[in-house]
Amino acid sequence: MYLAIQQLSLHAGTRALIDVLDLTLQPGEVLGILGANGAGKSTLLAVLAGLAPPAQGQVTLDGQALDTLPPLTRAQYIGLLPQGNEGAFFGSVADFVGLGRFPFGGAVPDLAPYLASWELTELINRPLGTLSGGERQRARLAQLAAQQPRIALLDEPLTHLDPAHQARLLAWARSEADAGHSVVLTLHDPNWAACHCDRLLFLFGDGRWQLGSPTNLLTPDALETLYGPGTAALWRQTARAQPV
Repeated sequence: MYLAIQQLSLHAGTRALIDVLDLTLQPGEVLGILGANGAGKSTLLAVLAGLAPPAQGQVTLDGQALDTLPPLTRAQYIGLLPQGNEGAFFGSVADFVGLGRFPFGGAVPDLAPYLASWELTELINRPLGTLSGGERQRARLAQLAAQQPRIALLDEPLTHLDPAHQARLLAWARSEADAGHSVVLTLHDPNWAACHCDRLLFLFGDGRWQLGSPTNLLTPDALETLYGPGTAALWRQTARAQPV
């Protein structure tokens, strides 16, 4: 299943975020999107999920325009983990994770593997609102996994997670790609990007973008251009990372 971007441009008011991007997300690929705050990463994921229109261009799913598909149909193939919280959700952890099956008529399979994968088994009956930030993020990841999307879009999924769960999340992303699915992650840490992404998309927040391999894009000069002066120091850590 292919998600393709054709001649895509995004704006924030009068400011260009992305100018004429062409990209096909490959099955079996982990794509990392890096850029400073406000560069358009979250906006791009919303467009890829069919939740917002681009300024121009289109997104297609296996050749069909994404905006022509009913929302439930889109959700059967594309899963989005947005930033932010769930608002006033008063149900249990199990109730929340089970919502991942809503696009399929609400039929809830055995949730135990998803809960166990994110160390939520002991919290299954806890109200979601009583969890810590990291526990709640793990519940959101379990819900996405229960949705079983062919294309997973994750917006800063490492937020609130401790290092062990960050590593588990990135291992899950790789396992999804190995199963022939596609994963898109917005990240701020070039170390993780170097180790776990097949391709990277740099967004500069002024319409410019770069697409390429971690080897080609993760350089001191590129990081300083992307994030600003002083950030080349990140590369000294990244350079020691070993790719998957």
